[in-house]
Amino acid sequence: MHRYRTAFVAFAVLACVTACTTRTPETPTGTRGTFEPPTSPAIVLSNLRYAVTERNTENFMLCLADRTTRSNYDYRFEPSAEVRARYQSLFDAWSLNSERQAFLSLIARLPPEGRPALEFTDANIAFSSPDSTIYVTDYVMTANHGVASVPTTLRGTMSLTITPERSGQWSVSTWRDARRQSDTVEATWSLLKAALSN
Repeated sequence: MHRYRTAFVAFAVLACVTACTTRTPETPTGTRGTFEPPTSPAIVLSNLRYAVTERNTENFMLCLADRTTRSNYDYRFEPSAEVRARYQSLFDAWSLNSERQAFLSLIARLPPEGRPALEFTDANIAFSSPDSTIYVTDYVMTANHGVASVPTTLRGTMSLTITPERSGQWSVSTWRDARRQSDTVEATWSLLKAALSN
């Protein structure tokens, strides 16, 4: 009887040691990175910049209106005039999925530790109402994307129509891209999106 009790205690101790051994923590799932609930249009602009610089596809997509799940509006992207002239059929069919694929392609082409840089300058509100706010801002994005036909530094002016969602939060329903008047060479984000869509 004593022998069985000793064997049982030894087994219990072994089981406890095995069960209590520290293991490597699992990678967290879900959206990570810098993302503030977009309770105002200005926060959407900030979230967009962080999503790009942090290479965070899910946060990038949360900045864009999605009528199928949360928004009252369909998302639309309007490329710069020069790029539209070259890729009209591509942008006529541009969608949220196109945005996701282009962003994923950008991330995949970056060096492992490479992060894009995105800066907004001269951002101002061109229009504001309870139903929408239009931000107009110049941007400079630098990304070592490895696409030979596209500069690594992209410049342009974006006009973002930011609208409320069903939850009361905000997202971009229309994104218009344009070449800055001072630029003589086409180097807008539209050009990169077109190149990454193939």
